[in-house]
Amino acid sequence: MSKIDKLKNKFYRIPIPNDIRIDELKVLAEHYGCIVVSGGKHQIKIVNKELGTVIPIPCHGDTVAEVYIKEVKSLFEEIGKD
Repeated sequence: MSKIDKLKNKFYRIPIPNDIRIDELKVLAEHYGCIVVSGGKHQIKIVNKELGTVIPIPCHGDTVAEVYIKEVKSLFEEIGKD
């Protein structure tokens, strides 16, 4: 099983995982063709130019909050890449 497959399995677990790290989210976002921008008020922003979507993601510690994971999941579903 590849690293991406393992991350997808972790990301799409039910219930929504609360142990997704920011670096894991960056790898998944880049796999789905998104651009990850660092800095500014939020730790990262996930940008999809084709859909015109920007998701700012603040981080407290090393993990991402559940609400932002839900937003990113819906973006990935809209992109539809397996």
